[in-house]
Order: sequence, then C-alpha cells, then structure tokens
Amino acid sequence: MAHSNTSGDSSQIQDNVLKVVTKYSHLEQLQWAGDISKLKIVNEDRSNVFRVYFDGSDSSSIVVHGATPMDAKEPHRDNAQLEFNALTKFDSLAPGSAVKPVFYDPESKILCTEDLRDYVIYRNSLISGHLDEDAALKLARDVAVIHRDTHVANIGADAIKQLDKEFQNATTLTIREQLLFTSPFTPGDPSHQCSDAVKARLDWLYGDQEVLRAAAEMKRVFLEKKEALVHGDLHTGSIMVKDKDAKITNAGCSYVGPCSLDLGLLVANYIFTYYCHILCPEDNDNRRVFAYRVVEMCNKTVDEYFKHMTSVTEDVEIYQAKFISEMAGFAGCEIIRRLVGPSHVGEFDHTQDAEIDALGAGVRLLKAYDRIHSIGTLMLIALMLA
Repeated sequence: MAHSNTSGDSSQIQDNVLKVVTKYSHLEQLQWAGDISKLKIVNEDRSNVFRVYFDGSDSSSIVVHGATPMDAKEPHRDNAQLEFNALTKFDSLAPGSAVKPVFYDPESKILCTEDLRDYVIYRNSLISGHLDEDAALKLARDVAVIHRDTHVANIGADAIKQLDKEFQNATTLTIREQLLFTSPFTPGDPSHQCSDAVKARLDWLYGDQEVLRAAAEMKRVFLEKKEALVHGDLHTGSIMVKDKDAKITNAGCSYVGPCSLDLGLLVANYIFTYYCHILCPEDNDNRRVFAYRVVEMCNKTVDEYFKHMTSVTEDVEIYQAKFISEMAGFAGCEIIRRLVGPSHVGEFDHTQDAEIDALGAGVRLLKAYDRIHSIGTLMLIALMLA
C-alpha cells in the first residue's frame, strides 16, 4: 500500500480514506476495492482530493473528495452530502451530464466520484486554445434539460418547494451572496485581493450608483427567485472535457434559484477566455481567430440552451428577454467578483493588461443589464465589438 507522503498525519488520513473506500466495496463500481493491501492512493493538486486505484490497473480507480479539512475561505465545499445529491440528480435528469457520484459516507463526510482521469478542466482547455463545439453544445443541452425538468412551470409550486427543502444550503448561499454581490462592491472589504491595476479602477464600481443598484438587484434575484435546480457555480473550472464530451463537477453550491445564473456565470468565463486570447501579444493572429470563435460559441450556447429549456411561466419571447437580461447582470457580477475578490483569474496569468478590459466589460454589463435582451447585444456591450 503506497502513500504519497510519509508524515504521520498524512499517512493517517490516507489510511482512513482507504478504509472508507474498502467499506463500500460491495458497490458494483468498487468491487475491485475489497482488499485494502492492493489499493494505492495519490494526493491530487488540492489537499483534500485523492485518487484511489487498484495496484496494476489503469481502469479501476475513483476520486475521493473531502478527506481533510477545507480551506476556511471555502467552507461551502464541506457540504458533500448536498453535492452527492446534486450530482445524482443531474445524472438522473440528463445522463452523462455530470461526474458520476459513487458514494457519500456521512461518518467521514467523504464524497467519492468516478475518476475522469482522461478529461481536462475546461478552463485549461480554453486557455490553451482548444474548444470543441460538440462538447460546448452538449454542456448547453445538459444544463437546459436539468433546468427544464426541475422548473416550477414543469413540476408545479408544491414540488419546487419540496426541491428547495431538499437542497437547502443556507451557509453556502450566504457565502455566495457575499462573494458575488456584496464584498466586491464594498469599499475596503477585507476579501479584496485585486491587482494594483484593478485597484486603481475601483472607482468604476464605488463611484457609480447605476452599478451598485444593479448589483443589489442581481442579489435580490439570486436570493428570491425559486425557479429550478441550478448548479450555482457553473464556471469553466467546474466542467471537465474530453473530445466531444463535457461533464459538470463541483456541485456543492447547487440550490433552487434562477436558471439565468448558470448561463450568466458560464458566459462570464467565456468572456475571460476571449480577453485572454484577443490581448495576448504572442501568436496574435491565431489567438484573435480563436477569440472570435469563443464569441460565436456564446451565441450558439444560448441558442442551444433555449432549444431545450422549454419550461417557461409566460410568453416565450418575454421569458427569454428577461432571462438574458438577468444573465447579463449575473455575468457582470461574476466578472467583477473574480477580478476584485480572492478568486484567481488563470486566464490572465500572461495577459494581466486584460484585467482592466474585463473589468470594463463587467461594469458595462451591469450598467446596461436591464436593456439587454439578446445574446448578441450582451456580447456587443461586453466586448465592445464592432
């Protein structure tokens, strides 16, 4: 039995993980895990994520989350039971849409999922200049089906109340509300970790009542609109891709909320990708072409989503116009919070000048969100496209 670290604490943690995995060897997916002496464990990039596999096998493996205490900055990720329930629900509604959960152990608070070892994080794929249209459209369809089949217009008021109870996540909701809508718009908030360049432009936020009013309205929609089961944190780091496939991961922020939130967060992260490539000084022609592919993918994503998300409570055109307006507001908040707050924007590691352009996009989306009713207009305003 191999360990990645020989220190006492690490060995104890890994021994506990292996014991929990072996306890569930009666499951079909874990029949190979009955003999603890044949199991190996590797600590992944994050301290609380491990890959457990059968010695000598390339196919018998799983991923274990939550083996060690979480970073205090991310206490919402400790809600492994809710994440297990959300991933199970997603996969039942749209088979293949999410990483498959294997088990949740309430005693150790360990969540076990399938091992997507051949997949890559979508953000990394986009930064490297790879975008598979089939995978992106599959993602749009899967999210649409999950929203459609849990939508209040489809399941009714009583069922949405029951679903809301099942996915009660008060701590997570408070943290997300602070991160997205409050802390970035509060001068001197201790969570601010922005660059000097962004810090010099914070008057774009605090000096503009339109921006502050829009952020407050998006917070209200986030907290009050009980529309469907949403992922709640659907950025490109919460998606894994391989060839033409895409799978949703990191579902610990799932709750009953506005459908526009998921699409708004996703589009915001596509906007980061656009600026990452359009402003990169290296290989500029190819990167410019890729940047415009990303814009086109945003248009296609929303079109594909609306083809499948057919549960609405009013006239379809009116619903879609309101949806995109909310989407623009959520995208603006997501862009701003990641540039101002503690979340690192990996897209700008080599193009830090793009931060100011992206911040401007977030501000423009918030100032104009209630006048934005199409994805074309959203991208035009966000990116100042000719």
